[in-house]
Amino acid sequence: MTVHRLKDLNTPIGDILKEVGNSGVLLESAGNIPFALIPLDEDLIDFLIERNPKFIEECRQIRQRMDAGQFRSHHEVKKILQSSSDSGDKR
Repeated sequence: MTVHRLKDLNTPIGDILKEVGNSGVLLESAGNIPFALIPLDEDLIDFLIERNPKFIEECRQIRQRMDAGQFRSHHEVKKILQSSSDSGDKR
């Protein structure tokens, strides 16, 4: 990762992104904390989602509902969707 020192904090972010390319960059500016800009790929997105407390809580709640029998099988959902699309086609 390269280091890019910003001289002007009013530099448009688009200009910065064009200059640094696709590899990611550490932005530094005198008197400010450094920031890392990194490209998002599927692995990084998965990593971030897996550590998101809100997402983890939602998954826990879904597991509880499933354990309590409050779910539909894939086959049931397909039947529901098929019947709703069939009824929507009738005029």
